[in-house]
Amino acid sequence: MADYRGRGRGGDRGRGDDRGRGRGRGRGRGDFEGQGRGRGRGDFEGQGRGRGRGDFEGQGRGRGSATFSGFQGHGDAPRGRGRGQGGNYGGDRGRGGPGYGRGGKPDKFAGEQVVFSPGAVPHPDPAITKLEDNLIKGQGVGALTAKMGKVQISATEPPTDIWFPRRPAFGTQGNPVILWANYFKLDTTAKAPLLRYSLKIEEKSRKPQEGEDPKPKAKGDKSKDQRKPRARKLHSIIKSALDQVAKSVTFATEFKDNVISLEPFTLPENHIVTVQYHDEGRQDEYEVKFDGPTTVDLPGLLSYLNTMRDPSEDIKFPKFHDAIDALSIITGYYARSNANSSALGRSRYFPLALNGEQFDLGYPEYNRIIRGYFQSARPATGRLILNANVAHGVFRPRGLVSDIVDKFDHQYPSLHKALARLKANCTILSDDKNQKKPRVILKIISGLADRSDGTGANRPKVQGIGARAKDVQFYLQAPAPAGLKGNAFCSVADYYKKRYGYTVNPDYPVVNVGSKVKPVYMPAEFVEIIDGQPLRRKTTPDETRGMINFSCRSPFANATSISTYGRQVLGLDNPEFLRRFGIQVGKTLLTVNGRELPPPTIIYKDGRQPAKDKAVMVNEGEWNMENVRVFKSGTKIDRWFWITIDSGYRAHGRYDEVSDSMNQWVSFLRTQGIAIADCLTGYSPKVTVQRSPADAIRPVFKQMQAKNPQFVFVVLPGRKTDTAIYNDVKKLGDQEFGYLSQNILQQNLLKNNPQVFANLGLKVNLKMGGINHKLRDDITIIKKKPTMVVGYDVTHPTNLAGNTQGLPSIVGLVSSIDDHLGQWPTTSWAQDGRQEMLDSELETRFAGRIRLYQKHNRQLPENIIIYRDGVSEGQFITVLEKELPQIRKACEKVYPATQRPKLLLVVSVKRHQTRFYPTDQRHMVRSRNIKNGTVVDRGVTQATTWDFFLTAHKGLQGTSRPAHYTVLLDEVFGNMPRDEAANQLERLTYEICHLFGRATKAVSICPPAYYADIVCTRSRVYLSDQFENSDAQSIISSAAPLPVTPIDVHVNLRDTMYYI
Repeated sequence: MADYRGRGRGGDRGRGDDRGRGRGRGRGRGDFEGQGRGRGRGDFEGQGRGRGRGDFEGQGRGRGSATFSGFQGHGDAPRGRGRGQGGNYGGDRGRGGPGYGRGGKPDKFAGEQVVFSPGAVPHPDPAITKLEDNLIKGQGVGALTAKMGKVQISATEPPTDIWFPRRPAFGTQGNPVILWANYFKLDTTAKAPLLRYSLKIEEKSRKPQEGEDPKPKAKGDKSKDQRKPRARKLHSIIKSALDQVAKSVTFATEFKDNVISLEPFTLPENHIVTVQYHDEGRQDEYEVKFDGPTTVDLPGLLSYLNTMRDPSEDIKFPKFHDAIDALSIITGYYARSNANSSALGRSRYFPLALNGEQFDLGYPEYNRIIRGYFQSARPATGRLILNANVAHGVFRPRGLVSDIVDKFDHQYPSLHKALARLKANCTILSDDKNQKKPRVILKIISGLADRSDGTGANRPKVQGIGARAKDVQFYLQAPAPAGLKGNAFCSVADYYKKRYGYTVNPDYPVVNVGSKVKPVYMPAEFVEIIDGQPLRRKTTPDETRGMINFSCRSPFANATSISTYGRQVLGLDNPEFLRRFGIQVGKTLLTVNGRELPPPTIIYKDGRQPAKDKAVMVNEGEWNMENVRVFKSGTKIDRWFWITIDSGYRAHGRYDEVSDSMNQWVSFLRTQGIAIADCLTGYSPKVTVQRSPADAIRPVFKQMQAKNPQFVFVVLPGRKTDTAIYNDVKKLGDQEFGYLSQNILQQNLLKNNPQVFANLGLKVNLKMGGINHKLRDDITIIKKKPTMVVGYDVTHPTNLAGNTQGLPSIVGLVSSIDDHLGQWPTTSWAQDGRQEMLDSELETRFAGRIRLYQKHNRQLPENIIIYRDGVSEGQFITVLEKELPQIRKACEKVYPATQRPKLLLVVSVKRHQTRFYPTDQRHMVRSRNIKNGTVVDRGVTQATTWDFFLTAHKGLQGTSRPAHYTVLLDEVFGNMPRDEAANQLERLTYEICHLFGRATKAVSICPPAYYADIVCTRSRVYLSDQFENSDAQSIISSAAPLPVTPIDVHVNLRDTMYYI
């Protein structure tokens, strides 16, 4: 419903909550629609007068559109008039939307400079542009054609001369634009190779100090790698070793595996240095072995970047990786060795002392988010560049536990949980008159003193979590220190008073810095949590909201931070150290040439004349579904049921209300052009704490079997149990019974909101085999020849508690079956965990995809275009060596001996750190990001590597992240004119980003890759018991992986988009 509607004149005029932008005059509706006279659309923008569109639309008079939009409302909500300052949520009258005139939400970034501009915007370096052009021209059309003419497509190993094909040309289509890039120029005057030492660290012996417990033995066998010290301890050991051998040598290290130096170290004959490590109450001895040195060919890298010719003709990718890695180690050494910074991974650095760059996330654990910076050296045509970006990390509390207690306001169970596993410096008082200075040792906190601490008859006596020093007693064995009685219980307060003459603060709880089995108690004022410890669990919803609020900043703010605080944190303005290596970092961000590709036109069926097509224009990556129907309805839904889950709480179930909403939804689907009969019946099984969701739902699913349902609609109660209910619904429906299903929260369904109904309708139509929309102009390569498009991805058991070593990885593979690229059936399987490259199952599954295309099209595809998602640059060659042969073998299985398809293999990556910022307000959207459709293929790339960055979507908040596409194999475009090949691939990728079936907006990554990722997420549901119980695996030693569980779906659902 259109909640609290208002009308207004002037700036942000309109109806609905948060009404958007537009031209013309009229009314709109929506929850979160902007106000303003305007044919407004969605997030942030508004110009002129007209009909409104907004995300998450509601009902009301008028028409509107958003992500799913354009459906007539019912006008049930009360309306009112009012004046406001900028139009808050439709109820107030607004004046003057920021930036673009009228309409839209209040600008979160109001008052900021709109475009990053530290001065005049420089043109991209003309010398680099000239070199890029010359390198492309130098390839020669004749040479390229001759090369491709020699290609013999084999069923097994391809010739390596078509791996990593050279860029045929830079793209030429689109409106030229100059952009800022988050890169600095990296100059080096190094004339000689650098030296690299590889490090191996092993524990030699362990010696407990007097009065301290020995380190407990680890459970299970530990490999040498597992015994390797980590994090701070590793940093300290390597530093101590370098202090012995590199006293007068300039070096840099990441304090893990490598050291880069200008001169050789003074090493023992065996290259092994012994280090004494004093901490955690004991003295350990480690051996650090220096392997090497080997040379790092920095001059060779510089020569390659200027010519793009590798004398070795090695097919390795990326080229000169060792030299690039060495430069990243050198440029990152300042921040990594700075005591006021915390380094995470190889490239992220977080300042611990800049208060303006952090935010306290509050209860339940008072963690804080810190704004840090990423940095990495990168090769580009004619130069080295340094990629720098804003990064955010969540860190644990810091400081004395006594101070932290006050923050928690004596919520001791929460404090107990928050302290567990934190590293802390513990102050040990001295009772020796000759040693007055206390010692500080590092310990790992178990938590607060607790009744469950200890074992046996003499276990500690603790009143409860949060007990003070006088209320915590431990058994003190003889001989006892002077003034204390041995073989008797003693309170912590008495122990400190009589042994050290110290009166413990009675207001603070006692901290256990030992273990649950062997507790060691200390007063809170003597335990100081070390700063910079990252959070290892998933954030809570409240923490996530706090993170988003802190990290969501304008592109201008991020670019400014990189150029100011970022340089400070990374030490880029510390010339003395870098100068020793002959390195200098440019002062300003680089500019690059980009192009804004024109959007495609979208086709639906006309809402009033269903036999006719209706064209819909794309505006800033979004479009309107007003007065249209889906392009093609799927199989008619003749037999279907709905279930509303009764979780036993008041207001859940609500059978009659759900039944009414379901009837309204069915009527709505028919207006969308989706063929559906009336519901057979509804059910309301009860799920309680004592009864699992599967036990409650399975009997209902069995009851339905006699009717052979095509679809089941499940209404979830909207409580914490929903995850378990969702998982069981999908396991039962997808695997056991073979029912297509759709879940929705009860609170969302009962709103009877056309926005929600439209969203559900698009998903249902895809699941039933329909096509929601298509492009008006057919994609050239698909129009000319039968072409199948494929996407596949692998997801791993990351971000889970405990040991995930035995858990499987999941592969998702989708493929198109029609020329409109509207249907993408899938197959998925599990393989050994942490294995990125696909196993031999790929051959069988890929052959099945080809046969499915043949079944639907009565012919085999002549071209197969593959988007491989989620592999790093270092894995590109492995994709070609391991996965490509399996794809070719799959083709050999299906095709006649005299026929083979031409393959195009492109890697799509979203997890990179490249960002672009507008230099001109005319070339940005309301969120101040670059326009959707912006492509960059030069300036920060290598001229001869065929890759490009594409921002297909409209960024809504923060800085838009482009997708990065790299061509690993090309047999499809090779014989085209060179400009046409580059343009066609960029347009193909951009245009299919508008074909994500469940949305009315372009998506940021091409749908084959996006769908494959969704398939992996859905398949993890089938293994939810393993993933959710992964913490139990943390007690297992490095045993064999768990048996791989089959994750195939029921035969009824195979070759459908059940996963959407």
